[in-house]
Amino acid sequence: MAGVVRETGEEIGGYRIVDQLGRGGSGAVYKVVDGGGAEAALKLVDARADTVAAERLAREVRALQSLEHPAVPAVLDAELDGDETFVVFEYIPGVSLWDYIQREGPMRGDQLAHFADRTASALEAVHATGAVHRDVTPSNIMMGPDGPVLIDFGLAHKTTDHRLTQEGLVSGTAGYVAPEVIDGMEPGADADRWAWAATVAFAMTGKAPFGSGTGAISRTLETTVDLPDEPGADALRAALGRDVSVRPGPRDVVAALRGATVVLPVAEAAPTAVAAVAPTAVMGANATASPETFDAAAFGATTGGDAQDDLDEDQTYEDEQWTDSDEVEVDDLLAAAPRRKLMIAALTVATASAAALAPFIAFFVMVLTTIVVRAVQRRALALATARARRGQRRGDAALHTIGLPWHLLRAAGEALPSILLAAAVGVGVGTLGWWLVSAEYVAGASNEAQVWGHGVALFAGGLAAAATMWWGPWSELSREGAHRLAAAVAPSRGPIVAWVIVSAVAIAVVVLSVYLLTEPVWWPAPGQPIA
Repeated sequence: MAGVVRETGEEIGGYRIVDQLGRGGSGAVYKVVDGGGAEAALKLVDARADTVAAERLAREVRALQSLEHPAVPAVLDAELDGDETFVVFEYIPGVSLWDYIQREGPMRGDQLAHFADRTASALEAVHATGAVHRDVTPSNIMMGPDGPVLIDFGLAHKTTDHRLTQEGLVSGTAGYVAPEVIDGMEPGADADRWAWAATVAFAMTGKAPFGSGTGAISRTLETTVDLPDEPGADALRAALGRDVSVRPGPRDVVAALRGATVVLPVAEAAPTAVAAVAPTAVMGANATASPETFDAAAFGATTGGDAQDDLDEDQTYEDEQWTDSDEVEVDDLLAAAPRRKLMIAALTVATASAAALAPFIAFFVMVLTTIVVRAVQRRALALATARARRGQRRGDAALHTIGLPWHLLRAAGEALPSILLAAAVGVGVGTLGWWLVSAEYVAGASNEAQVWGHGVALFAGGLAAAATMWWGPWSELSREGAHRLAAAVAPSRGPIVAWVIVSAVAIAVVVLSVYLLTEPVWWPAPGQPIA
């Protein structure tokens, strides 16, 4: 990044640097003056070091050059073809929202509603050009003389921000990256709107709604946010939900902040706080639109009829629907966990392969894992049920974590039939394979052939046992719990790849051990139980 470091007094494309405003992994932003002394903000990117950032800058500059909006800096100049590409924006004097809140404290009432309205309008205008901001945060909103202004389109960032920019991981600021992006989706307009809602929540509370650093990732996926009992809090909380399809649009959130939204109380019949957001009209038929007013239809807001239909059909439950049935709980109370199929398959094959060296120990690991993942799902279901009946309360998550021993005990009892069936299938397959090898039906008489044959037989038995635990009867909660736990320990692509690599290494170790003619360990059995 040495190529983009510039000192005060240097010139870039006819602009003289007077200060550095920000720096990130792919470039820097400087305050500059042109030949006539007019101030501007210049963003410089090293195209040789980061071709992706340079291409993104070129694409979005072309999209934004025609944009005119009071809350988006105008593009004044750009150089997109050199080794060091840059774009010159209108300079906005003032401080960032983050600095403003530290100095002035949280926003309330009309001030917060105006802030939300103006920034949402700016974001909608950006999306209308086909561009995506990708990093809406308190540090990327300037509190200028005329109000908030959306700056810095996802390239250069303050060094004080906690970044998520490792190769293979999501890119953005921890705590302001939408759950679907953490799950692997490409950042788009919906992710920008989620980040906007998180930024509004910061303005309301004075703190990041999901915290900062790597811990913000798991809290974002849990979608648990603590907001004060203020107008619009329910709508804002719903806009920060995990399910994109049920998030209220920014128009609804702004109206709720102004006190114009009818909010259904969280009663026993309501499953989640998301269901509390009712449709809203922002302005009457005779209202005059301002330059900052945005079109709800273009911005994804719901209309009254559709929203109410969704509320009636999908988000209300009668008391008799609260049953202990696995199917009802999984489908109706708790959103499905992110899928981690490759990771789980790799770990399962690695565990099954360990049966070639220690069959009983490998099976005990499978049993313990089945009980743990089922308990994780039971804990999540209990938490979802409690919140659906009573509404979200502080301390719910901690309370149900304390109750994890009970969930483990219950999970062990529930999983027992599946475990016994898996044991029977695994022993049957392993014993049959062992006999076929020993009788020389499928392997030669040499020591090497027998060791390899017996190893494969034990692996087949372990794999059969694992498959029975996964797909056999009474295993639905275990499968969902496995995905939920896997998503918790591997919230993004990087950790998933790491777990897959660990599994591959474990399999390689087993293969090497068999190649070296290592005999199986039968502990806790006193000796080889198979003739």
